[in-house]
Amino acid sequence: MMKIPMILLAPLAVAACVASGPALNDTVDPGVDAIVQMTPSLTFAPSDLRIAAGDTVEFRNISGFTHTVSTRPDTAAKRQTVILPAGAAAFDSGPIPSGGIHRITFDVPGTYRYFCDPHFGSGMIGTIVVAPS
Repeated sequence: MMKIPMILLAPLAVAACVASGPALNDTVDPGVDAIVQMTPSLTFAPSDLRIAAGDTVEFRNISGFTHTVSTRPDTAAKRQTVILPAGAAAFDSGPIPSGGIHRITFDVPGTYRYFCDPHFGSGMIGTIVVAPS
């Protein structure tokens, strides 16, 4: 039988310990119209979402990593990626820890393309299309 050094198992134990919080329960608070999960595979799920103007989206970090939800680009590549409808304000959640949530209400119809700042290079990008209500 092969023995695995404890040092190699430690990251798995730590990841299991930090995977708790509001994002990991199945309840949906009143006023939340859609949920987007920030996953351990560095994706938004769903990556494409359609909602109505005035809907609130809850971003749930179900991974062991800290994520963000942002349309505030700080590089040329991010500027080329971001899409905001005319009249919509840019947003940035700041760090969302494992198990954390962040809510955004989308009032302006149009297409929003957003990203996770620390995982942009891994392709963590999402799109929300907001239809007029």
